[in-house]
Amino acid sequence: MSTGEGNAEAPLLPEEIRALATVYNTPSRAEVLLRSAGYPADALPYAPGTLWEYWEQVSLGLATGVMADGRRSILAKARERYPHHPVFRGAASVPESRTPSGAPRSGTGRLKVMVLGAEPARRGAVRAAAELREIQSAAADALDVLSCPAATPADLEQIRRQRPDILHLACHGSQGALLLEDHEGEPLSLPAADLVETLRLSAEHYRHRLRALLLRSCGGEEIARLFTGVADVVIAHRGTLDSDCSTQFAAAFYRELASRTVPLTPEHLRATAHIAAQDVVNRAGFCRSLRTDLIVLPRTA
Repeated sequence: MSTGEGNAEAPLLPEEIRALATVYNTPSRAEVLLRSAGYPADALPYAPGTLWEYWEQVSLGLATGVMADGRRSILAKARERYPHHPVFRGAASVPESRTPSGAPRSGTGRLKVMVLGAEPARRGAVRAAAELREIQSAAADALDVLSCPAATPADLEQIRRQRPDILHLACHGSQGALLLEDHEGEPLSLPAADLVETLRLSAEHYRHRLRALLLRSCGGEEIARLFTGVADVVIAHRGTLDSDCSTQFAAAFYRELASRTVPLTPEHLRATAHIAAQDVVNRAGFCRSLRTDLIVLPRTA
């Protein structure tokens, strides 16, 4: 299968996914359209729960370069069959070289991972810097890693500027909030609901689709579900999270992600989290809670 990893491809827009799921409303009808447009047979969605999920998987495949000029080819075929459909009629002429927001996904076409780390004074170490180093090492040349160490609330603006595919939060969390830093390194509490709203606005106004959010803090079960409306997959940890184990999990997760040979789908991301947790347990038995207390949540409507 040719993945076209070197070129950034535009994914389907939400209104296009909606139109395709409505018109091509069975897997067999959708497959006929995709095959006629040149979509690779071995990249067709596997066991989606709904037609919306089916077309979301197709969109993710396009974004990872599963076929060149894919979005336009699919919409052009749909327009041939339904020339007066308001979505298909105009969408097929949109250029593919940039994302719908007008900004490239990545200068290299690789997935973007943004790491926001914070270790405010007198709150104990989360080894955010070590976690960042492990992520950068694991990413090699397959992922683009953007770092925001000693993150403050002002750094959240970089989410909509950079529009990462994966947001990795390495910080303390408690009572429905994340602990970032102020400009003097003191703890500054950011309600998780405010970060959720920041991500929602980025999605709404910049068409930014967050594929995964990794919450590497203790007590992740308190706030993980808040993020399921703004990320395809939310990965967190229940209860106390050992900082060394978290660092090893990050290395294993991104190493597995960097070695992928298939289009990145929510299913692949969820599997990668479970594989990474088991890989760490195999090497360090004291990190067994990574597997038993792992939280992996899908997107909710």
